[in-house]
Amino acid sequence: MKKVAITGATGFLANELVEHLLSKEYEINAIARNEGKLVALKKKYPSINIFPCPIEDKCLLKKALINCEGVFHLASFKDVVLAENNPTKTIQTNLLGTLNVLYLSNELENIKFVITTSTDKAVKVSGVYGASKMIVEKLFHEFDIINGNKCNYRLVRYGNIFYSTGSVLPKWKESLLNDKEIIITDPNATRYFLTANEAVNLIMECLNTRNTTDAFYPKMKSIEIGKLLNLMIKKYAIKKPFIKEIGLRQGENMHEYINSELNSSNAERWTEQELMKIL
Repeated sequence: MKKVAITGATGFLANELVEHLLSKEYEINAIARNEGKLVALKKKYPSINIFPCPIEDKCLLKKALINCEGVFHLASFKDVVLAENNPTKTIQTNLLGTLNVLYLSNELENIKFVITTSTDKAVKVSGVYGASKMIVEKLFHEFDIINGNKCNYRLVRYGNIFYSTGSVLPKWKESLLNDKEIIITDPNATRYFLTANEAVNLIMECLNTRNTTDAFYPKMKSIEIGKLLNLMIKKYAIKKPFIKEIGLRQGENMHEYINSELNSSNAERWTEQELMKIL
């Protein structure tokens, strides 16, 4: 049985990944800072091993990575607005924490791969979060040079995941079901979206088929934020809501780029029929 570690193991995507890896009979060391959420994860998946460990703590992280063949590095401080207002915290988690994972992959002979997730915000950088992920991508390239003969360094880059923690969809749904004010940035802004299952499959495909640290990204569909809200209203509103438009916030782009040429304004769009099934 292959033993792997997952950082940020209590997150939205990590839960999907845990379920997938267990179905493939992996042994999992689940690493996260919130002990309550770790205990809940252990209750849901009794076979996993839990490690209450902020990735900024290299000593505790080393304990969690001993005897692991690989690391799925999902821990990230990713709220765009919080990152803008808390650059120190963003650097601690996204950069210093990532460096700890990478240093240990070099120090521990047992680690054969490290794979991480990046974001479309790392391409056309306009804020602290995107900048931190751009640097993470550079770090993976550097460690491939330093230690690539022993360990495979891989990364995937994608946009938003439907209903992920902190996204607008659960906030909008809760507001619509309770007849509360709806807040939207710019209805004409476009964003890439994919499902959690698609994101997990992308991670596994990258791990199993790629032989380079270059960002691996899927052909993603996008949607205008205003159209997405209208579909949410159609599906969940108990009456016509009051909508407050606040404009793009610091650190946000009107359109996101998945590479230097392709952006969410000219990508294939999600259809109403597809979205209504997902929403």
